Amino acid sequence: METFIDIPTYDASVGEWSITSYNTREQFVDFLKSIFKEPGLYAFDETTKLFNEQAKIFNQQKVYCAAPFRSKDFIDYWNNEKNKCRKGVIFKNPLGKTWYLTRDYYMWLNFLPIYNKEQGKFTFADIRDAQYHMALYEDIAKYSFKHVAILKKRQIASSYFHTAKMINNFWFEEGSINKMAGSLKDYINEKGTWRFMEEYRNFLNQHTAWYRPCNPDKILNWQQKIEVNAGGRKKDVGLNSVIIGLSLDKDPTNGVGGPCNLFFHEEAGIAPNMDKTIEYLLPALKSGMIYTGMFVAAGSVGDLDQCEPLKEMILQPDSKDVLAVGTNLLNENWEYAECGLFIPEQWSMLPCIDEYGNSLVEQALEMIVEERKDWKKKLKAQDYQLRISQKPINIEEAFANRKVSLFPLHLVNAQLRRIEEREYYTEYVDLYRDENGKIAVRESRKLPISEFPISPKTTDKEGTIVVYERPVEDPTFGMYYASVDPVSEGKTTTSDSLCSIIVYKTSIEITKKKSDGSVESHVERDKVVAVWCGRFDDLNKTHERLENIIEWYNAWTIVENNISLFIQHMIARRKQRYLVPKNQILFLKDLGANTNVFQEYGWRNVGSIFKTHLLSYAVSFLTEELDHITKSDGEIVKTVYGVERIPDPMLLKEMQAYREGLNVDRLVSFAALVAFSKIQHSNRGYARKTEYENTNLENSPKNSNLKMSPFRHIGGSKNATLSSGKPRNPFKNFR
Repeated sequence: METFIDIPTYDASVGEWSITSYNTREQFVDFLKSIFKEPGLYAFDETTKLFNEQAKIFNQQKVYCAAPFRSKDFIDYWNNEKNKCRKGVIFKNPLGKTWYLTRDYYMWLNFLPIYNKEQGKFTFADIRDAQYHMALYEDIAKYSFKHVAILKKRQIASSYFHTAKMINNFWFEEGSINKMAGSLKDYINEKGTWRFMEEYRNFLNQHTAWYRPCNPDKILNWQQKIEVNAGGRKKDVGLNSVIIGLSLDKDPTNGVGGPCNLFFHEEAGIAPNMDKTIEYLLPALKSGMIYTGMFVAAGSVGDLDQCEPLKEMILQPDSKDVLAVGTNLLNENWEYAECGLFIPEQWSMLPCIDEYGNSLVEQALEMIVEERKDWKKKLKAQDYQLRISQKPINIEEAFANRKVSLFPLHLVNAQLRRIEEREYYTEYVDLYRDENGKIAVRESRKLPISEFPISPKTTDKEGTIVVYERPVEDPTFGMYYASVDPVSEGKTTTSDSLCSIIVYKTSIEITKKKSDGSVESHVERDKVVAVWCGRFDDLNKTHERLENIIEWYNAWTIVENNISLFIQHMIARRKQRYLVPKNQILFLKDLGANTNVFQEYGWRNVGSIFKTHLLSYAVSFLTEELDHITKSDGEIVKTVYGVERIPDPMLLKEMQAYREGLNVDRLVSFAALVAFSKIQHSNRGYARKTEYENTNLENSPKNSNLKMSPFRHIGGSKNATLSSGKPRNPFKNFR
């Protein structure tokens, strides 16, 4: 039976070499997964010093093989080493502990020196479990027909290693096509990674028996062949393998067509159009339904607007057929997720590495914490965040906003923890109309959308209505406000936008008249009481859901009118009374904004309204001090901030991530809602409600004042009048 792969194997218990065979690809992948752990757990020992034995021989003798040129020993030595460079090597210690060096990692350690900045000269790479881990991950991806995405700390020799990966293919595999690309030419040309290619080729041609001439032999274009004269005829001799460098600064699809075995995207954290590159590239890596080539994206994070494609590949690996691996390094809470490969600062961090190359992870983390305390004292906040992003200990840190956040993140994070600890009542509901056409409620088994941003692979975007507090019975108009960010279409593959609505209950002054004739008053705090974010394939259903939520809460609603379909829907249903007219959105008047928007209802987020005006309302809402919890002696032990009025975790996550240019639909709706309600409160004061103790409120004549609302005629007929017959405008005294 023909085997899939035969691996040279060294058993330290007997000091002998043998062959380990795997009959199928699946058997080999199972073996690789069985030894795949993480740095700090590979337990390298004395046996692993054999990993780079050939490099040590060269350092001592300045030659790999001292046997006479073309002698049997000379030929056997170079054939054996070539086999290891093509198959990899298995090492077993005397206790049976097993490690596998991939072909690329073995060749890199032993035959491809790198420039050592610490020593100021060329040396071979030291054994490091983080690099071993990276190489193992890439082999699992290759044999599993997957691609590779690596988010890494800086100074892990990724460029050198991936250059070695291409050199390995170029040197030993007939007809292999290897491409290296960068979003800027200087990342890959003679000023960038191509110089590593030159260093490796020169060393191999000078010091090994594997001489490889090239024609063409140009920067960013090599082909392994040479022209010879045979019997008076010229012909090309060689493997005809290729290495090509591509600059993607002008066109992200430049040169990605045609067959390819290995495509390496250098500086993937500074590649804003890499998502386009890979979509055009994937067909070139495929034969039918099977990947015959592999895409490798590796990099540290640059500016946040340049790293979104890498972020997607790391956090949503399935979107680009990237190999996902489990990690508990998602955030500071050690949350577990399936992601692309993340190489944090604490892996292989000097001086926290033992003599065998094992990472001393706990020791490294302790040193990092102390270093960051020092940074915090010395650096500006923005510089502190930037430095952490280049030396991250979790994925969230790498992609975190580097600028000082406009939002008080300590308050936002604390509120998210309260939500996670279930301090807020939450129910998922669906609203429908009963046989009388009234809004009715039933439990929903759907879950709310909890992705930000939402994954392209998510097909069901309906979400569910999340209720934190149901509306009071027969709510008066003006007790609830809502804010809507509509969508323009139903089912679509070209937009990830979602419709969102936030319902807010304003502060209410409650007067309680007791049976003994006494009166008590208190103010019930304002809060967010319901949210929905999603969309239906049928746009009409999206509009119906918004309509039902608004009607259930009897909520006066501001709508972004850049998309007018929902407003038209409400007008067609004769429910425009729920929509706030543009001339009643007082923050627009204050700014002199939307003067050229000729729509009766809603507001338009144009210019700098959100950035320069509405955001400040949202921030102020979070930082407002609502209450103080004190000891008996008056000492304040806790301050209750306005952020505790927001039970929606996704809105808070948009605040965490906010930076200029990021799509934050929920946050825009919320900021407009807060600005609108704040000005309404300034003009109207508290909403009022009277309660009667031990009294049938429904039949009480004293309750008649609760049935009247200054808003009840808004959006109604122009001929609507009060009992006096005189038309009135409830907003006539607003300024």
